[in-house]
Amino acid sequence: MPRSEASLMRDPLFGVDSRWSWITAGFLGWVLCGVMMGRQAAGVVFYGIIETFGVTRKQASWPLVVSGSLLSIGAPFMGYLCRRFSCRAVLLVCPAVAAVSVCLCYLADGVLFLTIFFGLIHGMALSGAFVAVNVLVSQHFDKRRATACSVIFTLTGLNLLYIPPLAEMLRATYGIRGALLLLGGVMLNSCPAVIILRSPVWMERPDSSPAVEDVQLVKKSVSKAGPSLLGPDTLQEESASEEERTSQQSLWKAVVAKARSFQDLVASCVRTQSPRPAERDSQSFVHALKLFATVPFVVNALSFSVVIFGLTTFVLLHVDLGTDRGLPPERAVLLLNAFAVGDLVVRPLSGIIIDSGLLSLDVVMLLGYIIQGCAFELFVWLDSFPLMLACSTLVGVSNGSRVALQAPALAIDFGIDALPLLMGGLVFATGLVHFTRPFLFGYFRDLHGSYDGILHVVAGLNAAFVVLWTLKVIARKRQRSSCTAMEAVKEPVQC
Repeated sequence: MPRSEASLMRDPLFGVDSRWSWITAGFLGWVLCGVMMGRQAAGVVFYGIIETFGVTRKQASWPLVVSGSLLSIGAPFMGYLCRRFSCRAVLLVCPAVAAVSVCLCYLADGVLFLTIFFGLIHGMALSGAFVAVNVLVSQHFDKRRATACSVIFTLTGLNLLYIPPLAEMLRATYGIRGALLLLGGVMLNSCPAVIILRSPVWMERPDSSPAVEDVQLVKKSVSKAGPSLLGPDTLQEESASEEERTSQQSLWKAVVAKARSFQDLVASCVRTQSPRPAERDSQSFVHALKLFATVPFVVNALSFSVVIFGLTTFVLLHVDLGTDRGLPPERAVLLLNAFAVGDLVVRPLSGIIIDSGLLSLDVVMLLGYIIQGCAFELFVWLDSFPLMLACSTLVGVSNGSRVALQAPALAIDFGIDALPLLMGGLVFATGLVHFTRPFLFGYFRDLHGSYDGILHVVAGLNAAFVVLWTLKVIARKRQRSSCTAMEAVKEPVQC
């Protein structure tokens, strides 16, 4: 007898929040570590493109901006593929494509080639891997979802300790083309981890509904029971008159005839009332599209757009920003190491704090905006190397506290069923802001000679969302207070 969905989810070995869930989280972290290496070396790649091809900063930023934008803009399509096929199918393809596209950049003869392979192809592959990883971890966890997401992003953040120095060493030794070839080869190591990954059993949708399976059981039962019901041995055992036997025989014939047609009746009812798989997909897709227009989704999309914009701006500019202030490239790379220290310390703690109930997700988001806004504003005024390291650490703390909370935030507001499409929509929204960066870089650095304007912009955006999340925290507390009051009123009635 097949086990029920609730029984499967409670299984201590393979259910929700089980041992297998944590094993899956470890392999998901392995995959995400591999595919994100190219993005985490973006500062070195940006500096190497300027040095190798002699282009402006606006032109040099296009391959990296297109990659980051398509990582986000391609997410709705990748979310649909995860729902239509499976997250496993997407992961079997995307990490390999992401690595090979970086290797092919060895053949680059200009920025256009890099924009196509490092930007378009690599960005789409990153999008598929990112969405599939976030959906899978949310499917395998419930009570420990935020902690699991934090662990996965912490494993990915470990790359920041060694990937930028490694990429800079490869660039200095082999040039930017050779560095990309070798970096792509390292990224291929993420492919073996995909073999073990799949959605949990209770998330798999059967091809036929239980009602259709019941029809097949009725059909088999009727075909087996019919001959025995009409057999002469059965009728001879009855001590009755000839008329009674004749009447009984006619009655059994009618019953069996009705039973044989019963499966046709049930089948027609199932066809009429149960939507086909394609219809179910269409209905759920339309429902998810309606969720995109809700206030909670818009707030989450805009909020995480600011988080990712601050992250990608720092990762992309840290080398060039350091060299503008008199640091050699090999020392400017250390700014990202300081960022990584703050990020890695806070990433696992944020999930544990939320799941243990010490702070709510809303409060953690609010604190992250306060810290990041202050850190970017201090970067404008503090130009000594130790103070820049301290500011980089603060940026890392603010990023680590929030970047892993995308899937948990959506799951709190909307549940798990629509998460693949909603996650794709969220990442899509975060990608739209990336297209503003080449123009911002060109305007502030190429025309005004400084990145201070961009730092002011990021600080201002964080200040705006401090106000928004303060209002959200207040509204959530009032909602919980009203719910508690209603429960207190209902208790005497129930007694």
